[in-house]
Formats: sequence, structure tokens, C-alpha cells
Amino acid sequence: MTLAKTANQSTVTVSGHEIEMHKGGSGPPLLFLHGGGGFGTFDPTSSPLADKFTVYAPSHPGFFGSARPDWLYTINDLSHFYKDMVQQLGLDDYVLVGHSVGGWIAAEMAAMDHHNIKALVLIDAAGVRPVNGEIAEVFMVSGDTRLKMAFHDPAQVPNYDSISADPGPEGAAVMHGNMEMLSRLCWRPYLHNPSLTRYLDGVKTPALVVWGKQDAIIPVECGEIYAKLLPNATLKSIDNCGHNPQMEKPEEFNAAMAAFLGEL
Repeated sequence: MTLAKTANQSTVTVSGHEIEMHKGGSGPPLLFLHGGGGFGTFDPTSSPLADKFTVYAPSHPGFFGSARPDWLYTINDLSHFYKDMVQQLGLDDYVLVGHSVGGWIAAEMAAMDHHNIKALVLIDAAGVRPVNGEIAEVFMVSGDTRLKMAFHDPAQVPNYDSISADPGPEGAAVMHGNMEMLSRLCWRPYLHNPSLTRYLDGVKTPALVVWGKQDAIIPVECGEIYAKLLPNATLKSIDNCGHNPQMEKPEEFNAAMAAFLGEL
């Protein structure tokens, strides 16, 4: 999967490092942090989110061919980077949304300081370790295998061909670089922070945890852990759905988001 290209792209420099920013919509600010595979077929800047919010969707530093900062080695580092970006952009009382590794970043940001975060949404987020199940191995398998793991039923995904097509040499190099950067950030401990669960009960922000029940990468048990530890969280599990509900079950995902955000 790749980063969706949008009509509203620019670059911003944060802490001396330039990143690509996708921006769209109007209304209060919403920051959307993508997973390791980018946005795929889901462009948050033209989704129903943009009907009610000004959506900011950055590309993580070190992903999609951008330079890798020498200091960036952990999700905690990346969380601090985005806290700096939020301050630089003047985002206040904003909605924070993250998918997969982006959800892990969002959870870490909220645990650091949730006071200017109006609401938190975690979508099949990494960051916590299941007690009974396992987080799937994604670094030692092929790109085709990772793609199959990402969806319960690809036939449900609009425009699936656009992400399953042969990316060509250039696209393959970009995806390989993404996985290298992801492994740098998430290898040890593997796709979780053992300390994060200690801090989630301090996040008083209203939270929605959205999860595909058949997620083959990060089991729904992790969503249950997030929903249990975040004091003001609601869990929305979506049946017949894998790791990407925003792509695989867009109507149910959008309805869950609208219901939650409409109550703020």
C-alpha cells in the first residue's frame, strides 16, 4: 500500500525536518496519522471527515522516500516530533486519529499530554501487547503476504486493484524503504511499548477504539485492552473486517466516526 496522493499537498518543516502534509476540508482541526502502509485507498482529506473538520494528514518522516532523521529511532521520538508539529501549526482542541502504527503514535501523544486533544480515535492500533494472542510477523514476510494479511475480504475494498497492482521497481523500492523505517521504529520491543499501558488511565479525553474483528495483524484483543485502560473509551468492533476498517468497511467505519464525533 502507498500514501494516497491528494490535491492539497504541501511541505512543512518541523524541528529542522521537512515532511509532506496533506490537508483538506474545513472546520475544527483533526490530525490523522497513517499506518506503515500509508493511506491506501483511504484519503482522509476527502473522506466524510473533511465535511466537518480541517484534516491534517502528514507523511511520517523517513517514509515514502523522505529523509530519515538521525535522531528518529523510536515511536516515542516520533510522538515528540508530532507534538512539536501540533504546537508549530497552532492546533488546539484538536481531534487525534491514528491507524495501526499511527494509532500507537496517537496513544503515546495522548499519554504525554492530552489536555489540548479534544478526542482520540485509535483504529486497529499497535502499541499494546495481547495477553493471549500474538501480533503477526510483518517484517519477515513478502509484500504480497502482508497485503493478504491486511484484509479479511479484499472484495469488500473499493478500488482494491489500485493497491494490489504491481508497484514497479520504483514503488517497490519505496515500500521496502517504508518497511526498513518501520522496523527501525518498531522492531524491539515488537510493535508495542511495555510501559504504555501504565499511562493510559491518565488520558481523560473521550476516545473511540475501532477494530476489525478479523484483524490478522493486531488482534482485536488489543482493542479491548485499549478500551479497558482508557477511562472514557468506547470500543466499536466491526465484523467481517481485517486490519483496515476505513478501507474494508467504509460505511460502518464512517458511521461509527460520525456518531462519536457528533457527540463532542
